[in-house]
Amino acid sequence: MLVLKDKDRLRILSAVATRGAPFQVMRVLVITLSQMILLAVPLTGLVRVDLWAGHHLLMFEPVDLITGLKGFVVAVAVLWGVTFLSNVIVGRFFCGWGCPVGYVSRLGEDVDLGKRKRLRWVLHNLSGAAFVATFVGAIMLWWVDPMVMIEGSLTAKSVTASVFVALWTGGFLHAFIWRFGFCRVACPIGLYYRFVTSSTPIGIVFSNKPSPCIECGACEKICPVDIDPKNLGATIHIPGTSEGDSGEERYGDAECIRCGDCVEACRMIFKAHPEETPPLRFGKTSQSECMAMAEDGSGSGLR
Repeated sequence: MLVLKDKDRLRILSAVATRGAPFQVMRVLVITLSQMILLAVPLTGLVRVDLWAGHHLLMFEPVDLITGLKGFVVAVAVLWGVTFLSNVIVGRFFCGWGCPVGYVSRLGEDVDLGKRKRLRWVLHNLSGAAFVATFVGAIMLWWVDPMVMIEGSLTAKSVTASVFVALWTGGFLHAFIWRFGFCRVACPIGLYYRFVTSSTPIGIVFSNKPSPCIECGACEKICPVDIDPKNLGATIHIPGTSEGDSGEERYGDAECIRCGDCVEACRMIFKAHPEETPPLRFGKTSQSECMAMAEDGSGSGLR
């Protein structure tokens, strides 16, 4: 196999982008919908627990704190149910397409990719800062009436602004330091979904038929969570995060966030040969088909 150099994820991402990334528009649409839902729930008064002045809302009507908290729990349960349902069907699709935290990681990578052109670098920084600010604002709106910044006391305004800046700074650090490492080892939603994911009908499928893999290594190096997209049906070893930590064994497909980066990289490699079929793709595979592929060595998909 071709051994690629360090930081080749960014290099391959750049190469994919110059050839047109077909998933990018869809990703922006999905993440925009995710942000709109986060904003709409408190702004419309569907649910809000106001820690500033007690202006708690549920179903657009003023309520007491306990009722507001109950509504908050129900709203979170509904959002969890939607993401859980998607996890059952397509695995951790939300992690790769609809999670604002994961998207912040991509915005940080966009800044790195734009370093050679000053204007592009500045625009990527501004768009990333605006996205993080919107995300943090959406979260805070669930817990405080935005009128606090107009009608609140100096103390209330200072506390609200300080919390906003602290969370925004956390988003900035995530974009440039933690990135997808957070998804691998610390995200509570991701940790939960990786343990409940076993077999999904749709996901990343690898097959040497009809066209064989050329073992270029691009799909492995571009994977943001450091797994082998060609072998998702197997148990993989996750290295430990500290000295003396030997790591653990996990089901490979449960680690995959369905972002499609490996699929785009594979398509890019095979673009010069339109008569051939890229071995990696989104698809539907039954358990029996995966077992057959594993037995004959032709590839591996979802189990």
